[in-house]
Amino acid sequence: MRFVFDASPLIHLAKAGLTFMIETMHGEKYTVPEVFREVVETGKALGYADASIVEQLVTNKILKVRTPKTNMQTISKAHKDIHIGEAQVIVLLKEINAIAILDDSVARSVAKIHNVRTEGTYSIILRAMVNNLIKKEEAEASLQKLVSSGWRCDIELYNRLLKIVRETH
Repeated sequence: MRFVFDASPLIHLAKAGLTFMIETMHGEKYTVPEVFREVVETGKALGYADASIVEQLVTNKILKVRTPKTNMQTISKAHKDIHIGEAQVIVLLKEINAIAILDDSVARSVAKIHNVRTEGTYSIILRAMVNNLIKKEEAEASLQKLVSSGWRCDIELYNRLLKIVRETH
């Protein structure tokens, strides 16, 4: 299994102290150059602590930065409402048949048009719980940490996630 991370999931998992869940995920984990630039280079220049945490994931080869081979002009021109990093993520997803870890609703819609699978940041917590890497209580606390980091979701989604956590055997 392969995963490609957009900026928001990396930022919020790092802010919430949950990057160990990325480390323990089964499969190959990637991001793209524009996301790395945004999260690490710009983040460090602005003094954000999460930037160094994400940089360590790359330094330790847990997360690989991979440039898409395909020109992303088609996606960028057709979908002007997504950022360059999101366009790179979608192009790379198609190239390597991966799952996007992506929160932006517009970018998720564009990914769907291009027939690529997306999951939100919360899926990293659910995967860790399902794979018995964390207990239900830790999953619930992790969701709260995610929200406290500034990660946004509507109350319906949050309640649905809590229900999933509580009802998982």
